[in-house]
Amino acid sequence: MATDAVGAIVDEAGGRIIVEAIDVDPPRAGEVQVRIVASGVCHSDLWARDNGNWGTPFPLLLGHEGAGIIEKVGDAVDGLRVGDPVVLSWAVPCGRCRSCLRGQPRRCAHAWNQPSRLRRARDGAPLFGVLACGTLATRTVVHAAQAIPLPPEIPLDRACLLGCGVSTGVGAAIQTAKVWRGASVAVIGLGGIGLAAMQGAKIAGAERLIGVDIAANKLEWAKRFGATDVIDASASDPVEAVRDLTLGEGVDVAFEATGIPLCVRQAVEMLAYAGTAVAIGVPPMPSELVLPWNGSDHAAYPHKASLLITDGGDPIPAEDFPEMARWYLDGRLDLDGMVTRRLGLEDLDEAFRAMLAGEVVRSVVMFD
Repeated sequence: MATDAVGAIVDEAGGRIIVEAIDVDPPRAGEVQVRIVASGVCHSDLWARDNGNWGTPFPLLLGHEGAGIIEKVGDAVDGLRVGDPVVLSWAVPCGRCRSCLRGQPRRCAHAWNQPSRLRRARDGAPLFGVLACGTLATRTVVHAAQAIPLPPEIPLDRACLLGCGVSTGVGAAIQTAKVWRGASVAVIGLGGIGLAAMQGAKIAGAERLIGVDIAANKLEWAKRFGATDVIDASASDPVEAVRDLTLGEGVDVAFEATGIPLCVRQAVEMLAYAGTAVAIGVPPMPSELVLPWNGSDHAAYPHKASLLITDGGDPIPAEDFPEMARWYLDGRLDLDGMVTRRLGLEDLDEAFRAMLAGEVVRSVVMFD
């Protein structure tokens, strides 16, 4: 028998968000049903609303950064029980793609499709959640491997951020760039993911952390999360400012967390010799990137610069999420400061507006 629920649904690319009733069929073998307690509001949901759900059809169910309580467990599920607190992940290694088969699950193509257990109540139309999660709803059904158990001590309105924004930024620093103790780091774009990258670099032992943005409030946020220096990119050239702060050398690692191609170029140009730039942000469609390859002071070729692109922080959620939860519990990872507002599902349009205006690090939709 289907269970009643409500969720945030979009019928077409660029369409308005409608909160309406959905039917949730019971989980089948290898699946679990989760009652969502909290879900972060992420740029990727807005991107999916405007551009489509990475290959799955409309209508779509928004949300992919959620935490909740296991309500039902399908057959052949080990390690999860009704009542367990979990955070959901879209980035579970699939075990079948080229990267997984050659022993590099952190570079997985994430070829998940959400189980087809969700339907719009008024017409029975099948619903697929953003990034195979659908957490901006009171209930969802996912593959059991996507539900990562958590220590019961961590509040779910903080834990939900591990599902995307925090794990993406922290993972970009620790797994993708492999920031080392004593490294110098710059972060361009000080929203939720950029601030998470800064936290990850700090946890990894970076000595110098330079935050770059054009918004004064974000530069202030960065100081809470470990920035030793901040640069207002609206007042000066950020590449030259970073080089001035580092006595002309540049930084060991630079993160781009904006999705803006120019910022990727700036990240490469502010690198020290043999430095690494990591592009985290989701770019607009279409986008092109032009880099100085040779013949200029900061060209990539003579400086042996590396440019990496990370997909969600390259996580193995079953390993990384519990570790990040422990970092929160022992005070190394600040999730409390990442949550700026808590609101209801009916306030989702306001949450997106505040996100685009740069007023929040993260808004979290609460269901309990």
